Amino acid sequence: MEKVIHKSQRENWKTKTCKGHEYPFGTKNIDCAVIEINGRHPVQDWYRNTQVDEMIYCKSGHGRIFFRNEIYDLHEGDAIFIEKGLWYFWGEESKGTFVAMCNPAWSAAQGETKKVSDIVSLTFKKVPKKDKDQLLKLIDIVLKGLDNPQYFIPYEQWEYDSMFDEKNYAPLYGAYDGDKLVGMAQLYVSQTMLADFKKDFGLPQSTQIAELGGNLVLPQYRGLGITTHLQKKELQIAKDRGFDYIISMAHPDNIGSCKTLERVGLEFVGEQKVANGFLRNLYMKKLK
Repeated sequence: MEKVIHKSQRENWKTKTCKGHEYPFGTKNIDCAVIEINGRHPVQDWYRNTQVDEMIYCKSGHGRIFFRNEIYDLHEGDAIFIEKGLWYFWGEESKGTFVAMCNPAWSAAQGETKKVSDIVSLTFKKVPKKDKDQLLKLIDIVLKGLDNPQYFIPYEQWEYDSMFDEKNYAPLYGAYDGDKLVGMAQLYVSQTMLADFKKDFGLPQSTQIAELGGNLVLPQYRGLGITTHLQKKELQIAKDRGFDYIISMAHPDNIGSCKTLERVGLEFVGEQKVANGFLRNLYMKKLK
């Protein structure tokens, strides 16, 4: 059998960020479609094919596909295979034209969308040393994907070396999806490290302070309240350890981080360039 589908015979569909052009050959084993993506797709949820395997070829532009365990970038000439049953979504950075082929033939009825909160089951715990590689990978992914590099003060090597020194550096807690580390937060407790910040906040050097920081969440898992949960945990640790104040800082344009700090009870005290030269909103809460 042979059959030609002309452009005028395509079946077209459209969403807020995606246009699809289906070629209705009527075969059961394979189909073909051209997809134009401009932004996150689906707009909020995750998607999976329940019965078909999919191959996607990037004809032009760029696509970023998020899975629970990985993130892949597609550029012109690249292709990706997606096995049935895998949850994924196209990131908001995606803008391009893609050719999709499915086996067996795709149908809207077999596709499934869900909120990420309905897919994952999060647990929160102290990050063990055995997860160091996961920790470093999480940091690398998040820092490379920042909209503005100024949002996060880069780690120095000694900080990487001290990640699991909770007495002299910072207790480290994480959010897990199964065994996968998907978010982290730290409570900086080194008074030597925080000495300059005491000046920024107008506090005497004798004041015992702790800083909420190191808040990083993989892009696939944002919007689930992970940072809020971890910061509340670190805030309780600061209270239990008897610190006088807890402080934190966020770039003025990092609206999400600023709102989270206010949500866990810290109060805005001003905006300034702190000792290390970064522009920051300053937040503080008296603990005793």
